[in-house]
Amino acid sequence: MSKTMKIELSMYGIAEILHWCHDRNKGRVPGVDTAGFEKMKVLLAEKPQSGDYFTLDQFWKKRVALDLTEDEVATIDRCLYDIPNLDNEPLPQIRHKFWPQEAAAH
Repeated sequence: MSKTMKIELSMYGIAEILHWCHDRNKGRVPGVDTAGFEKMKVLLAEKPQSGDYFTLDQFWKKRVALDLTEDEVATIDRCLYDIPNLDNEPLPQIRHKFWPQEAAAH
């Protein structure tokens, strides 16, 4: 069993991770069906259905601490830094805003 790390992310960060790791690159990136990714999906499903700007803004800025394994962190790093270039598209610039620097500095 891999060692776990506690990483604090905003809900917006979770949405970006799921977009790049699961929605966009599913099939190209193994390991996106682990417990950590499932937990992120559950947290994102709590998104308010109202169109109220203040409520949605509070939701996206809410920060949560996730326990992710080293393998999950490596998978997320790979999604955010390597995989998008398979399509010759620029890497997601947003990654610097929500992914912890110490986790990204491999």
